[in-house]
Amino acid sequence: MNARLTSDNVEDVRKGPLLRPYWEDARRAEPPESFAAPLPSRADVVVVGAGLTGVEAARVLTEGGRSVIVLDAGRPGAGASTRNAGQIGRNFKHSFGELCANLGEETARRYFGELRLAYDAVAALGEADGEAIGWRKCSRVIGALSPAHLTRLTREYEHRARVLGEEIEVLDVSGISEELRSPLYHGGVRIVENGAIHPGLYYEFMERRALAAGARIEGYVAVQQIERATSAFEVRTTRGTIACGDVLVATNGYTDSALGWFKARLAPINSYMIATEALPATMWESILPRRRTYHDNRRRSHFMTFSPDGSRLMFGGRTGNDPAMLRHTADDLTKDLRFIFPALADVRITHAWTGRCAATGDLFPHVGVNPDGVHYALGYCFSGNAMGPYLARKAAARILGKRDEAQTIFDSQPFKALPLFARSRWTMLLLLNYYAWADRPKGLSRAI
Repeated sequence: MNARLTSDNVEDVRKGPLLRPYWEDARRAEPPESFAAPLPSRADVVVVGAGLTGVEAARVLTEGGRSVIVLDAGRPGAGASTRNAGQIGRNFKHSFGELCANLGEETARRYFGELRLAYDAVAALGEADGEAIGWRKCSRVIGALSPAHLTRLTREYEHRARVLGEEIEVLDVSGISEELRSPLYHGGVRIVENGAIHPGLYYEFMERRALAAGARIEGYVAVQQIERATSAFEVRTTRGTIACGDVLVATNGYTDSALGWFKARLAPINSYMIATEALPATMWESILPRRRTYHDNRRRSHFMTFSPDGSRLMFGGRTGNDPAMLRHTADDLTKDLRFIFPALADVRITHAWTGRCAATGDLFPHVGVNPDGVHYALGYCFSGNAMGPYLARKAAARILGKRDEAQTIFDSQPFKALPLFARSRWTMLLLLNYYAWADRPKGLSRAI
């Protein structure tokens, strides 16, 4: 199951961590590229993007009687679907209190009701096939790095507990020290019903289900153009043209200029992670004895999880940096980790990687149909592990004509184009660096 070391990776070991996701080590070796079988000239549905959204939509569509081919410009699943922190919860970029204030409590409850449905679907997979996806129902702790952060955090989650019935535990200084053994935290909240998966295993499980249903998944096929014909679409690719009745775009942070209408509505965001070597039990006791998932409540937060075998710490942050700065960003993350947990000063970092998410202008995920009749499910804003498959099922139901199953509040807001500057690689870096400055805890000896 382990990925083979290449000569490049061996060289990386000498210089520092391997520049690839830790999760990749558990994925099956990629079969040799073989384009012996030509692409079909026709299909009922072409899905563009073979991440979690694409393969789950393909499964539902195929089980619904449609012939489906999924195309990906690279290796299927090699994007953010297998490069994230593996955290599963009922959160997205809007707080419950904010939505209540801006849209009313009833609408806020609808949004968070669907977030719960998305979480419950992954949790149900975990209950049925836990080992296959690396499922751990471990709770999540959100730490506050200042008294002001703690006040804001407590207000939000007590509101959610009261109105939504979420089970939480408010942590004071003594309580947070039992969860995050770092002097930096002033308190926090534990969300009881949260979990984690192994992103590599989770993706392969979802991919296998799609293949078993009869979907065809093809990697290294770039879509060059989607044209609307009289009663169908023509999808032009680097390996030929496919005529189809419906197209679903599921490329998220990897949407390129060939999909111009969609690219104009997404701001790509790079996130970064590092993995430690295996840690002894005594080390875990000194930093994260409960081994839950963790993050803080800044807008540019650090986040932490652990490998399913409980041995390695995964640590992420520095969101928005340029991917060309991966090794430099990995060095900065390592310094952040050691600043938060001085006990890890001598721990070796074995892996470092980046993955690309996408934000929308209103910070809501979106599912729907564009003016040319192309379906889409996009813009998860860091909630894709649960929301990607959930909205995939909504998009597939719409294609299958199942109106009741397709209903979702995530198609209720207009999917507006972003101004050009908002999609610039430099804008996101400047914005998130500003957030890091604006949300900085007072009195720290260094910025994190």
